[in-house]
Amino acid sequence: MTRVRWNALREALESVEASFDPTARLAHDPLGIVRGYPQEERELVAHIVAPLAYGSIPQVRRAAREVLSVLGRAPTDAVREMRPGDFVSLRPHFVYRMTRAVDVDAYLSALGALLRRFGGLEPAFGEASRGVDGDAHQRLAPYVAMLRSEMPHDAGRGARYLTADPATGSAAKRWHLMLRWLCRDDDGVDLGLWSVVPRPELVLPLDTHTSRLVQWLGLSRRKTVDYRMAREATDGLLRLDASDPMRFDMPLCHLGVSGACRHRFVVEVCTDCGLKGCCRWTTGAAARRALGRSLDR
Repeated sequence: MTRVRWNALREALESVEASFDPTARLAHDPLGIVRGYPQEERELVAHIVAPLAYGSIPQVRRAAREVLSVLGRAPTDAVREMRPGDFVSLRPHFVYRMTRAVDVDAYLSALGALLRRFGGLEPAFGEASRGVDGDAHQRLAPYVAMLRSEMPHDAGRGARYLTADPATGSAAKRWHLMLRWLCRDDDGVDLGLWSVVPRPELVLPLDTHTSRLVQWLGLSRRKTVDYRMAREATDGLLRLDASDPMRFDMPLCHLGVSGACRHRFVVEVCTDCGLKGCCRWTTGAAARRALGRSLDR
């Protein structure tokens, strides 16, 4: 377990953040699809893209585009009018890994029901989580339960996978990714659309790359990728920036997505990494010998 030197880690993460070009990476991120829509459509589009954000990013983007192609350039209006069976009739052969047309159909009809009932999805979230104490994870659970309650009674396992339940203790990565998009200020990347969850209450979305990095940086001692790991890692990030802990999420994630981090010690890669000296791969004796004096620069 890497012993955390908090000041050094803050400097390292700020270095990674400073060298990261988030606007350029939008073309390689599901959020880029959301950003392609007018502001008034992004809340709904984020709710469609984020649940599909499992698997490789090119596959995610293709699947999201296929679903959105059915909804046209005014997807919020289209979903507001959707009833069970509409999506299946238009895309009966849609398949994306564990997700089938019938699962998307159930989810879109639930979103439509909330839009008709509340006028928007932020008011629905606010009503579902009213009186709930805790971070975004605790507040997500009743919102997801509300969504599931609006699905057709015969919605199956695929629809439940698409709407992962935070109440099970899972990391709920896709929902937390969506909340980061919606609740962080509009910085040209995240959207700044919701105020219902303050930035300090957001929870780190743990994907394959980020979960490894938080272990190697000493931000979590857990081996299981679940809510408890996400909470530990988020608590560490709050020590580094109490007002905006999720500012480091996208830079960390794309270290792995881009291939800049190999998830092992590679001298020609690790020598120039901003996390050098904080990540466990560059703190061992063998790595220090291989890197030589570069760790002390």
